[in-house]
Amino acid sequence: MKIIKKIIFLGTPEFAVPTLAKLVEYKLTPILVITQPDKGRGRGQKLSYSPIKKICLQKNIPIFQPENINEKTAIQKIKYLNPDLILTVAYGKIISQKILDIPNHKCINLHPSLLPKYRGPSPINWALFNGDKVTGNSIIYMTKKMDAGDIIYQSKMKILSEDNYGILSEKLSKQGADDVIETISLIDECGIKPISQNENAATFSKFIDKNLRKIFWNQSAEKIVNQIRGLAPYPAAFTNFQARKIKIIKAKLISNFDGNPGQILKIIKNKGIIVGTKSEAILIEIVKPEGKNEMSAFAFSLGHPDIINSKFG
Repeated sequence: MKIIKKIIFLGTPEFAVPTLAKLVEYKLTPILVITQPDKGRGRGQKLSYSPIKKICLQKNIPIFQPENINEKTAIQKIKYLNPDLILTVAYGKIISQKILDIPNHKCINLHPSLLPKYRGPSPINWALFNGDKVTGNSIIYMTKKMDAGDIIYQSKMKILSEDNYGILSEKLSKQGADDVIETISLIDECGIKPISQNENAATFSKFIDKNLRKIFWNQSAEKIVNQIRGLAPYPAAFTNFQARKIKIIKAKLISNFDGNPGQILKIIKNKGIIVGTKSEAILIEIVKPEGKNEMSAFAFSLGHPDIINSKFG
């Protein structure tokens, strides 16, 4: 007999979409979906729906968009629905203990790292920044302390050399949807054996700010390539060229080239721009100049015939 019948789902960005879709597919459609309020975008500040809201509108799932989920009226609404389980996937806000105490079978969270590694808001980016070879998903019981709850379920995934933030995020989100269904099944079967996190092994991921996105060419080629992978395709690592910002979307290590950090050493036809770093060099393959669309680095070089020996940064 299933004990999880009434689920409230909290999520906002694209990463949460596969899980919501999977819940619907397995006839576990949430009784309510809570997502962040619509935001104004562009010059006209036209209201934009979150990816999760778009799915709810398509599937006729009830939506709730409180400015503050921890306000009294929001808590009363959740309590009135008497959920068996609250599930969060990249909701983007801290949830109070009053809400955590409501569900009959607690609140669980899907976090895209192998906890206790990379607690915090940007685990996928930091796994790539650090050149990790393996990552995964963790499903935990939520506690007041961020990402510190007991681990219910984990899955592992290899990080491939061609993975960037966008690719790896999509892979983990799809795997995470399956992980959630497996976890709910374990709860139904009373098969949960939670494991406490080792606090001594905990590491943290930081918010992605402008300083983390800026390329410092006096670092190693490997570190710069990992930075580019960890931010591509959005928000993207950036540098400056001739007083204008240019985003670097794709790059790779290249051997047998030496030059000063940031120095443009060579153009390889139909492949890209070779740039020096602290050690070795990188081949920049795809860029997005300020005010323009993405283009190949080689195409960009054609518009700058004097580019050789000039510098980025």
